[in-house]
Amino acid sequence: MMNMRSRLRGICTGDQAIFVARDAWLLCGGYPNQPLMEDIALSRRLRRRCGMPAALRLRVAVSARRWNRHGAWRTIALMTLMRTMYFLGARPSLLHRWYYGRSKQP
Repeated sequence: MMNMRSRLRGICTGDQAIFVARDAWLLCGGYPNQPLMEDIALSRRLRRRCGMPAALRLRVAVSARRWNRHGAWRTIALMTLMRTMYFLGARPSLLHRWYYGRSKQP
């Protein structure tokens, strides 16, 4: 479902292994200096400046800790809520504290 969402919206997240050509990376300014949602901000910049990303069918291995700890539906709900809040203007630092708790400061 996450891959389908990314293909339709052109927004990729870090756990999907984002690869960017150097020219495109430089054109959009690279990753923004923010504690969370930097992958989404980069995806938005790339989509605006370079068009929809190519979504390859290759597989990558990523950590499933959060999915295993909280369960799939709770994790999907949390990620959807956080992305929605970000798109509506919530500060990345606030989302970072909510996601990681106060113990991990950016």
